[in-house]
Amino acid sequence: MLDFRHISAARRLVPVLLIALALAGTTAHAASGPGASSKGLRLAAMLGSQDAAKRAKGLSALRAWGQESLPGLLAAMEAPSAEVRRGAVMGAALQPAPALAMESLLNALGDPDATVRSLAAHTLARLGPLAATDVARLLASPTHDIRVAAALCLSRMGPDAVPALAAMMRRDDPPVQANAAWLLGGMGSDALPAAPALIHALDTDDTRLIHVIAEALDLIGPDAATVLREMTLISARGNRPFSRMGAAAAPTLVKLLSRPGTPMGQMALFTLARMGDQAKPALQDALATGTEGQRAAAALLLTGIDPNMAHTLPEDLRRTLGGAIHLN
Repeated sequence: MLDFRHISAARRLVPVLLIALALAGTTAHAASGPGASSKGLRLAAMLGSQDAAKRAKGLSALRAWGQESLPGLLAAMEAPSAEVRRGAVMGAALQPAPALAMESLLNALGDPDATVRSLAAHTLARLGPLAATDVARLLASPTHDIRVAAALCLSRMGPDAVPALAAMMRRDDPPVQANAAWLLGGMGSDALPAAPALIHALDTDDTRLIHVIAEALDLIGPDAATVLREMTLISARGNRPFSRMGAAAAPTLVKLLSRPGTPMGQMALFTLARMGDQAKPALQDALATGTEGQRAAAALLLTGIDPNMAHTLPEDLRRTLGGAIHLN
């Protein structure tokens, strides 16, 4: 999983920097120099300076130059100085059309400087759906800092990022799916449109991923009808999208039995009991290979479906559940 511990601090810091920069303006005058690249470097250096007077001068130049400053700022994003790169991203964020800098901002999510990454993430977040798909793909980056910056950006987007994150749930890549599910869960009910994609992603053998997805679903809170409908689609085969939930969905439901007391765990318990004989094969498999909680729940369900099965339970479960089942 990603390490998101510093995201909250970054959320507080970057908007303050941008607001302070926006309020620091003085009389406008145009940046000067032999070319756009040179102007862009000087402009970025002023915007990224720790000196308030220089930042104010930089903002004045930015206002005077407007969108014409963008090529120079894009070039400045590659400067050796982190201070200059910070100013370049700030300048791009304050452009009339910051979306024109999107490719450079996406690259800046991998900048070696944490402040540059955070500034780029906040700027891309303002672009919403326009940037969401490209940013979501970066959750699959092999570089930890890029994944964290992408996650910060997507969390700042909020509901605008939901379709892109739902699309990531359809990848056969458990770490990426887990990160996307974590972000969706953090959005609560705003992520309801992603519930079907999350439910379908439960059809996996990755136990860790199942727990992350189930936790996300518990936080999002889809209604029972939605969960059951999507579980039915998991169980469908071929072109039978409206078939009854059958044995094919039972293994996924059994995996959720390891989450007793949670909404998804309770839903699984109730649904398996209603499925009756169709759930037997998956429950019997759980007796042999499941976790302790899954085995206990499976034993109780099996004896509820067929009381005669109490005599066939493994000895350890018969002792554990002796007070809950009746052996004649």
